[in-house]
Amino acid sequence: MTERERESVYYLTRDEIKKIIVCSPSLRDRTIIKILARTGMRRGELRDLEVRDVDFDKRRIYIRSGKGDKSRTVPVDSDTLQDIKFYIGDRKEGKLITSNKQNTISLKQINEICAKCGRIAGVRHPNPGKKDITPHLFRHSFARIMLEKGMRMEEVQKMLGHSSIKTTIDVYGTPGIESVQKNYDKIIESFV
Repeated sequence: MTERERESVYYLTRDEIKKIIVCSPSLRDRTIIKILARTGMRRGELRDLEVRDVDFDKRRIYIRSGKGDKSRTVPVDSDTLQDIKFYIGDRKEGKLITSNKQNTISLKQINEICAKCGRIAGVRHPNPGKKDITPHLFRHSFARIMLEKGMRMEEVQKMLGHSSIKTTIDVYGTPGIESVQKNYDKIIESFV
């Protein structure tokens, strides 16, 4: 089992994600968390988004420079789009997410925002060997939750931008720890 496969068994529950969103201290931070958690986007893809990449009518975000320099389009929910609208105001161009000091945000800043929002919400990384919430944890959580709720593996592959279904299956084709725990609890009750 690769490190990526081992790490993917840990993910946030929907309630933990909601708690982090609610506790985000600013509109920008909440928008970042919502985009990561509700699209499965990588932090670099989020950093590179431009205002023009959001299609409010079709409820989609166009990712121009995904991993391997591949582009893709992902659906996005109305609630996240509403926050994006409020956040960008009347801006029609430029980077979607900006820093207070620059016209763009750094990967380090995205990491810090995720960790800070998790701490404020009182949500720790589900991997006992880690402390802070990371952007990639939202990606794992998105994939796990979508699969648990019935999204087909091929659809999750498309959303995540994996070039091969094998990658998606290798990383997410085994049960996550939350699913294992839930089934364990259900079965173990008959032992007691």
